[in-house]
Amino acid sequence: MPSPGDRRERNEALRLFIAAAVALLLLIVVVGFGFHYLGEMGDADPFSAGIGLKTAALISFGVSFVAILIMAVVSGGDAIFGELPFTIAGFLIFFVIFWLMIAWIF
Repeated sequence: MPSPGDRRERNEALRLFIAAAVALLLLIVVVGFGFHYLGEMGDADPFSAGIGLKTAALISFGVSFVAILIMAVVSGGDAIFGELPFTIAGFLIFFVIFWLMIAWIF
């Protein structure tokens, strides 16, 4: 008969599995939107004005989300729940840096 500790560990494993599945689905959606934007940029004139701040913000959101998601999953279960303020701050820093660099370069 399973002990209460076994049941708790099984529930925690189930929650982490569901979180990983949701994260994988979100990653697939972000990659799909990325391919959509890359397909649109292939027809552009190389000397055009660029992609602009709005499009750069959308691309930066996807890149930042994937980077923070990978770092949270690789670090283990502690970073997902225990260090949420640092994860949010890291996301915002990544977002601003990627947003401005993408808008500047492209």
